[in-house]
Amino acid sequence: MRAFNPLLAVVFGPYLGVIKLRLLLMLVPLALAQDISAQWNSIGDSIVLPVFMLDGTYSPGVSAVDVDGDGWEDLTFGNDLHGIDLYLKAEVGFEPVQVDLGLQPGDCTPRSVVWVDIDNDADQDLFLTCRIGYNRVYRNLGELVMQEITDSCGIVVNLAQKAYGLSVADINLDGHLDVFIANYASTAPLAANEFYLGDGQGHFTETEWGLAQDLFTPSHQGQFIDLNEDDRLDLYVINDKDFLNEYYIGTDSGFVDMSAETGLDVNTDAMGTAWIDEDLDGRREVYITGLDEAFFMKDTGNLSFVNVAPEYGFPPEPTTGWAVVGADFDNDGWEDLFVNSADFIHYQYPLPSWYTSQPNKWFHNDGGAGWMDRSAELPTDAQFAEIYVMAQADWNQDGSVDLAAMPIGTEALLLEGEPTEGHWLEVLPRGTISNRDGIGTKVIAYTTDDAGGVVKRVRQASCGEGMLQQNSRWLHFGLGNTEAIDSLEVRWPLGLQEMHYDLASNQRLLLTEGEVDVAPPCPEDFDGNGWVDVEDILVLLGDYGCAGESCTGDFDGDGLVGSWDLVLFLSAFGFDCPD
Repeated sequence: MRAFNPLLAVVFGPYLGVIKLRLLLMLVPLALAQDISAQWNSIGDSIVLPVFMLDGTYSPGVSAVDVDGDGWEDLTFGNDLHGIDLYLKAEVGFEPVQVDLGLQPGDCTPRSVVWVDIDNDADQDLFLTCRIGYNRVYRNLGELVMQEITDSCGIVVNLAQKAYGLSVADINLDGHLDVFIANYASTAPLAANEFYLGDGQGHFTETEWGLAQDLFTPSHQGQFIDLNEDDRLDLYVINDKDFLNEYYIGTDSGFVDMSAETGLDVNTDAMGTAWIDEDLDGRREVYITGLDEAFFMKDTGNLSFVNVAPEYGFPPEPTTGWAVVGADFDNDGWEDLFVNSADFIHYQYPLPSWYTSQPNKWFHNDGGAGWMDRSAELPTDAQFAEIYVMAQADWNQDGSVDLAAMPIGTEALLLEGEPTEGHWLEVLPRGTISNRDGIGTKVIAYTTDDAGGVVKRVRQASCGEGMLQQNSRWLHFGLGNTEAIDSLEVRWPLGLQEMHYDLASNQRLLLTEGEVDVAPPCPEDFDGNGWVDVEDILVLLGDYGCAGESCTGDFDGDGLVGSWDLVLFLSAFGFDCPD
């Protein structure tokens, strides 16, 4: 199918909708809605991955990225004794790999576990934030030989701070990755959150960058995300203990606090976040877990957020929410939510026999019209596991989102999504001028729905998000019954914008910056002036009704210049044709 131009909705939106509706009523029978359902499989009985946390007290972080560069996502769990437990994806399941970080018990009780290529050498380096002990940075010398560079990299070494979430992105757009560390400032001496600019060589310089240095908050996590669509990353920080959450808009010279103006200064003992576009309107919502209350903040326009959790039936609990994952779990085209629950009984481990676990929640997006609680369909161990941290990936590459969790206990919880009838696309950005991991890259998929309308789905590559999570770098799109992507827009961090056209669904694509080899065809430029404009539409209308192989505007190849050819032409209106 011919690629849809996103400018079309602006230029011809009022007319195209009427044309398409009439055409569909006359020419096309309505497609029956598919019965798309998801089935979760817990594979812990067949694949046992040992994990460790001290006495069940909170949880280390979880990473679900490809560590060894073989194209398959691996799993890394923080370990309170020796730093990490690394499991590389094998032909069947995962294989444990010992990585020597030089840590002794008590040196670091890790929170964030983040693999990232800080020097663009194609090896994944490692950050550990520590709740007890000081933060650690390791350079990967190759083959997972890790060299600690904590003392020389510029990260402040502070035994007194309690570090939690770590997030990485290129904030000043110099091609080098920068670092935000969320510190849980609850006891003296207090430590403010930290922000560092990177030089691409493994060294970081601390800077205020618009962040208050006298604001001592118990912060759990920060996340970089572009909410105002200016292609600069903003920062959202979630805080515990009745401290307000913070939202900062990114600018050329630093962050600007817009927490109160946007309504994102939520007060809920915040634990985790998931950003989704629940109704495909191009504006993103955020689900915020908390102690006894959850918030679902919806952008009503111009970055004005309001809480709609009560009208959707989201908690005020009975549950205490921790990590939350937002993804299209059943590939029906709409993003869903998986909310983790755990109670303060976590100070006891093993759990006492009389204790009844709080259920985890799977909220299914009902086509943007509401939410269904489908938690009862989860495997029993997934329903009642006491989970703090969960990360997403597609480790078996079947197009369904899989989940790896760190529950209270001695084994990881692994959930594999069962493939459905829904179509999907997964893409991996790889930078060449921008950072190699493609962090901050925005990918927009344009498809056509059953009514002929243009549907826009947006994903953005992050590194360190949610609640001590590092999700897969593969960006997952559920597409429902859509078999093809009309166009895929890629906005790289340093400003390059690329378009891919007419992509088949149900595939994984590696997108390398600067290597687009598919240019938009321009048969609609009848007068050859390099632009599809009003003069060309007059040519098409003059040819309307023509039958035969010689018809100029027969774009759909049915031998007749008709209504569908007009629709296809309008989808190209405004294109600057390539030479």
